Amino acid sequence: MKNNFYKLKRTHEIVFILTKYGFGDLVEAVGVSVNYKKKPDYKIKRRERIRKAIEELGPTFIKLAQFLSLRPDLISLELAKELEKLQDSVSPLPFKDMENVLKEELGDKYNDFEKNFELLASASIGQVYKATLKSGETVAVKILKPSIEEKIYSDISILMDFAELLRKKFLIYGIDTVKIIEEFAISIKRELNFNFEALNLKRFASNLKDNPDVKVPKLYEKYCTKRVLTMEYIEGIKVSEIEELKKARYDLKEIAIKGFNAFCEQIFIHRFFHADPHPGNVWVSNGKIVFLDFGIMGRFSEEDSQHLMEFFYYVINKKEEDAAMCVLKLSKTGDNIDISSFKKEMADIISMYFYSSLKEIELRSVINDILRIMNRYKVYLKEENYLLAKAVVTIEGIGKKLYPEFNAVKLIKPFIAKHYKKFSFSDFVKQSYMLNMEFKDMLFNLPKDIKDIINKLKNGKLKIEFEHMGLEEFEKTVNSSANRLSIAIIIAAILIGSSMILSAKIPPLIYGVSVFGIAGFAFATIMGIILIFIFMGKDK
Repeated sequence: MKNNFYKLKRTHEIVFILTKYGFGDLVEAVGVSVNYKKKPDYKIKRRERIRKAIEELGPTFIKLAQFLSLRPDLISLELAKELEKLQDSVSPLPFKDMENVLKEELGDKYNDFEKNFELLASASIGQVYKATLKSGETVAVKILKPSIEEKIYSDISILMDFAELLRKKFLIYGIDTVKIIEEFAISIKRELNFNFEALNLKRFASNLKDNPDVKVPKLYEKYCTKRVLTMEYIEGIKVSEIEELKKARYDLKEIAIKGFNAFCEQIFIHRFFHADPHPGNVWVSNGKIVFLDFGIMGRFSEEDSQHLMEFFYYVINKKEEDAAMCVLKLSKTGDNIDISSFKKEMADIISMYFYSSLKEIELRSVINDILRIMNRYKVYLKEENYLLAKAVVTIEGIGKKLYPEFNAVKLIKPFIAKHYKKFSFSDFVKQSYMLNMEFKDMLFNLPKDIKDIINKLKNGKLKIEFEHMGLEEFEKTVNSSANRLSIAIIIAAILIGSSMILSAKIPPLIYGVSVFGIAGFAFATIMGIILIFIFMGKDK
């Protein structure tokens, strides 16, 4: 009963906020009558009103917006960029409330802490504190806010109601609103469970343990639970605090290169990367790069990693059409895409950057131009690959602020060269094995694929697109040959017919010979001679 009352109250609050920002029509689309409709302030762009409404709607909607900003197949690139401005910082709860969570989660182990918790940050779902263990170690403790799970799950329930009401309207555009909320629910549940972040931190630390330029916080597993995450506290300077870095006498160019090389190692070697490397999550400590907050991480399949390598290889070696095909391989495509036009337009954009100086190329510009073309053709990067594109743009931006002449493409080049140089016999054996496995999978999937094709044939949904290039001359030759053959068949038919008329002695007769038979023979002979001269003329 209590939950139903909260849900009713919260639904009324959501309706009011949406209406307040000029989205009363959307509310009415789900069958809810609106007594008060505010006219939109046309001085403020629609996407800005969307962002402001989301910020007021609270944590669940902020997380949903962040989730949607990684789906350019669902929202426009302009709106996605606007949603990146969302503020996920809120007024902190008193430590007493957060301390209750610590006691519940850690039990007696809470007594291992000195009672000197210092607030470092407050976000929508949790707060981070600096604390000291009685052993003398300084740690950072991330605590999930009390009751936040219940509030978010209640909001998801309301969102699901809205999604079900809107489903039919959006399915026309190929958007399944229910499926989107279901996917979001899975994503947010992982974010509310700090055990996943702890696993991400362990994997990240293992991957970069041999990199002397990177410092990864130590995880204190003893003090980690679903709602509490404890790691080493590292003193440092944010990469965005340029003046502080200068005062500490850091070489800003060196810091930019170290940070980007560490990011390239994550992508090209480990296929597991920090997907939210904004300045607040990247610090400098004792000359080393420190990555913080491992809640959002990106993962690459081996196949996509290879396609990404190939893309940069082709870009560096000025093979624009091959690079354009790699973009397709890294993406989700619709059924009716004009591949030839897409490839040509994409190649034109990529080649535009080829002939600039390498120093002038900005990955941000390249990626934005590529995404604009993709959006027009309804080709969309897979979620993980889009996550990577955003992370690359962010980390390049940090590099440019630290060192204006920073060039990301130049730093990527050695990683690509190293990848292709290290190809060995063992790699060949491995790829041969993988090819064998793919062939086996193809055989196993063949009956299902054939069944799908037959079903599409039955339903009239199978489309086959042919494209011929340079066949015009061949087509003319075939047409000419067909015409000659037709004439030859007609002549042969006249000769045979004339022979039959002569044999039957069909009147009128002259000296016992059929006039029609003779006329037929004469006509066929003349036509045959003309045809021979035509053949001889064409051959010349």
